[in-house]
Amino acid sequence: MTRRFGFADSEVAGVEVQGDTLRVRFAAANVSEPDTTTFSGERQGHVAGVVLVCRGGPWPAPGEQLIGRLVDGRVVAHGVGLAQLPLPAELAEASRVELHFANRARLDIAVTSVSLTVPHDAGLRESFAC
Repeated sequence: MTRRFGFADSEVAGVEVQGDTLRVRFAAANVSEPDTTTFSGERQGHVAGVVLVCRGGPWPAPGEQLIGRLVDGRVVAHGVGLAQLPLPAELAEASRVELHFANRARLDIAVTSVSLTVPHDAGLRESFAC
């Protein structure tokens, strides 16, 4: 089962810096997964506990405004902006992470690698929004 993570409409619970590592914790990550029982062939919803780990700091301590819903975001790898990533993912060739929050805050950092992790038992809470 290949899940896809999308930055837009994901909810950030917090951003933490420790040494050369920056972690973005998601309270509700926007995720789609295959579903052969639906017309569209996929289910859309949110998964709790997803973490985006960025390496290559050091970075200054993140401000308190880096929390809440994302309106846009991407990881740049090989010069291409990726608004969606497989979940889980490991991108050793990533060069930049850009996050744009609904509160107008931004995170735009140069990185050396990025990983996206999800708890093994994390289930999809399906979205029924139109």
